[in-house]
This record gives sequence, structure tokens and C-alpha cells, in this order.
Amino acid sequence: MNLALSKFTVANGLEGAVREAFLNRPHQVDSAPGFLGMEVFTVTADPKTFQLVTRWTDAAAFHAWHSSPAHRQAHQFMPAGLKLVPGSTEVAVFDRIGDDECGFDKARLLGPFLAQSEVVHYLTATREGTVLTCNAEVARALKRDLAAVVGTPLSSHLTQADAVTLQKLLSDGTVSRAESFLLNFMDANHAPYTVRCRVDVQPAGVTLIGEPPRREDEALQTQLLELNNELAAQTRENVRKSRELAQALTDLQATQAMLVHREKMASLGQMTAGVAHEINNPVAFVYNNQSTLNRDFNEVTGFVNLVATELPALQTACPAVYDRLAASWQALEWDYLARSIPKKLADNLDGLRRVRQIVLDLRSFSRLDEKGWKSCDLAESIRATVRFLGPLAKPRDVQVELQLAELPPVLCEPGPLNQAISNIVANAIQASPPGQTVSVRTLAAGADYIIEVADHGGGIAPEHLPKIFDPFFTTKPVGEGTGLGLSITHQVVKAHGGEIRFQTQVGAGTTVQIQIPCQPKESHHD
Repeated sequence: MNLALSKFTVANGLEGAVREAFLNRPHQVDSAPGFLGMEVFTVTADPKTFQLVTRWTDAAAFHAWHSSPAHRQAHQFMPAGLKLVPGSTEVAVFDRIGDDECGFDKARLLGPFLAQSEVVHYLTATREGTVLTCNAEVARALKRDLAAVVGTPLSSHLTQADAVTLQKLLSDGTVSRAESFLLNFMDANHAPYTVRCRVDVQPAGVTLIGEPPRREDEALQTQLLELNNELAAQTRENVRKSRELAQALTDLQATQAMLVHREKMASLGQMTAGVAHEINNPVAFVYNNQSTLNRDFNEVTGFVNLVATELPALQTACPAVYDRLAASWQALEWDYLARSIPKKLADNLDGLRRVRQIVLDLRSFSRLDEKGWKSCDLAESIRATVRFLGPLAKPRDVQVELQLAELPPVLCEPGPLNQAISNIVANAIQASPPGQTVSVRTLAAGADYIIEVADHGGGIAPEHLPKIFDPFFTTKPVGEGTGLGLSITHQVVKAHGGEIRFQTQVGAGTTVQIQIPCQPKESHHD
């Protein structure tokens, strides 16, 4: 090992800045071949004079660094405007005399013993912790080649806690040669083992020697460390499995919710089909009778008007009959009846038409009596859905505005898709303040259709966005929401090969876009 001494004196009062620069140096020299360490000193009687001592494996390594461009670049960290006292700069290289270098291979007696020992661990390192030499037992215990250990950080072979502890002891210089302590190493397979060590800290480097503990309590401590490491590994594995189980539970809940929902909607579809059939029969009967009544009343009106026209002729021919007919005419208030009855018949017909439309909307909305994928008029399905949600919007004084493009039929499962659209529109209505408008529009985007629902409500809080598709997640008061609407909607849209997007701003409202292909791939509806 060689020492190089560089000396210089500051001429313009920047010695404080120079000290600070050395404390925060960029460590460029640390990567130079043959570099072992560096210390900076100031002369006690003259704080303007600095002594820079560097350690090298040989003089050639120092001279190669000193003449390299990297050496000149390393000076750039010094303060700008620095001036040195002329003639004060000196550089000297010192060769060590004697055979006392740090290393076991030069020792005549201990060298062969330590090199071949199967018990004693012996290694040397720089003060910065880089391994310089080690014996075969260290390499064997680490399960590495000896050459693969030399030049590596000593801390990389220790447990994290012991690496921090040893580095602190070396930095503070508080460790004593007579003091023994336990160090926990980690071999190439990350298996821990313990060595009782002593450390000798010198300016030139560190010597560490030790052996595995033999006393029962030390063996127990080693076992405890191994158990702790095994427990830590098991804990990490348990955390991983716990996350997998939590995800599996979430998926299972979503699937269960979807199955329950499908079962309920299937029952609703069957019930709707039955109710619609039962209602349609009497409605059709009454509707037909209403048309007959309207025709018959017109005929009766014609007859009564004819009688009224001929009534004066009876006054002379048959006064008694005339008097009775005139009295009945007056009591009947025929003029009022002739005006009111046609109006009532027309109102009845209008009411029957509304009942028929409600039944058609209900069937069109649920459509679960029509199983499988079918071509569907998207605009008509949305109109039926919005009419079906009228009782939800009217008490809240919310208007639903439709902007539906004329699009070719879409291949879909009409019932589930209507339910998905209904969930989004219902959420928009419930989020809207009184007097606001919810807009629903459709448009084509290449081979896809987009259904867009926009409201001017309170928006969705950022912390809620990642959870909106989670089953049973809801921000509505208890009793007003199940937390399944968006989860089911998300699954329905995915089943159609589409996606659902949210654009939201707190206090400004939310826009939801459902994008589905007009002709889904076979894999989505097999």
C-alpha cells in the first residue's frame, strides 16, 4: 500500500468554503482503480493549509489517477474564485517500509493457518467497508467463491440491522480490539449464520477475525435468529396469500351479486311477461268496447236529435205524450250529456293507451323473457328506460333530456344492457339538485356505440373513484342504495366487450360513458 500527500494553502480567505467542499465532495476518486481511502487534515497553527492524504494499492495507481482527466474534473467541486499561495502546493508519494501491511498472506506464521482454517473467519476491509482479503472459511460460509467476495461491500454479506450497527461502530471508531460481539452474516442463499467477532480499526483499514459461537446461549441465539428470519419469510408469504384471498373474496362477492341479480331479473322478466299478458287481455277488451261505445253513442245521439226535431209535431197531435217527453228532456239535460260523454270516452281511450304504453315500456325495459343476444334498437330501449324512470325524476324536479342519434341496431342482451343504462341514469337523477337536467345522448365511434349520461350534481370524491365498481360499496344513506348498481353495470358492459369511463369534478357533476361494440366478438356472446 502507498500513501500520497497533497498539500496547499488558501490565499484569499475561502478556507471555510474549502472545508465545506471537502465535506460534500462528489466522491469521484472513489471509483479510481487502486484507490483505498482518503482523509483531509488542516494544520492546527495554520487553518488555511490543507493536507490531503490518499491511500493506494501502489504508486502507479496514484500517478495514473493524478494525470487523468477525471482528476482535473474532480477539482470542479472546489469553490469558485479559489486562489492558492504560490509555491505552497506539494505532492508526495510514500512507500511503506516493512512487512506489516494489512493482510494474512504476508504473515509468516499466521498466514498459512488462517488461510486453511475451517473455523476461524478472517477478513480485511477498507474503512469504507470494501472487502480487501478474506480466508477460505469466510468464502465457504458465504457459499461464494473467494474472488467473488473480495471487492464487495462487507455490509452486503450482513443482515440489514448488523450492517447498520457495524458501519456506525467503524465510523465512530468506538469499537475496541478486546470487545467481542456477534455479527449475523447472510450466505448466497440468504440463510443467516452467526460469528462472534473482534475488530481492529486502523487508519489504513479494518481487520475482522471471529469464529462461530460455541456456548449454549449463543447457539440458542443463532437458532432464534434463524427462526426470526424464517418467521419473517412466513409473514411475507402470509401477507401475499392474504391479499390473494381478499381479491378472491371480492371476486366471489361480485360473482355472487351478479348471479343473485340475474336470478332476480330473470324472475322479474318472467313475472313482467305474465303481468303484461294478463293486463293486455282486459285492456284490449276494454279498448275494443270503448270504440264500440263511441260508435253506439254517436248513433244514439243521432236518434235523440231526430226525436227532438220531431217533438213539436207531437204537441198538437198528442199533447199528453209531448208533455211527458218535454219534462224528461228537461230533466235529462241532453245538451250537457251530448258534450261531456264524448269527452269522457276520449279520456278513457287516452288512459287505455297510456296503460298499454306502460306495459310495453315495462316489457321493453326488462326483456328478460327474451333470453340470449338479439338485435336491439338502442334509442327505443333508452326511451323506454327513461319513461320507466319518470316516477324517480318527477318528485325531484329533474328533467331528462334525450339526444339520441339514429343508429343501426346493436347486437346485445337487451335486458341486462337496459338495466346497466338504468343504473347510470338513476344515479344521475339522484345526484342532481332540483331544477337540473340530466342529458342522455348516443353517438357512433367507429365500430362502437357510445351512451353518454351527464349530470350537474356534486361529482365523485377522488378517494371514492377506485372503489365505485366494488360490490356493496355505496355513499348513499342506509336504505337508499345496495352498492351493487355500478358493480353490476361494470360486469354487464364487460360482458358486451365494452368499457365504462367516468369524468367527474367535485361540485360540478359527472359524465359517464358506456362504450360497446355494435357487433361484439363471438367470445362475448357464445
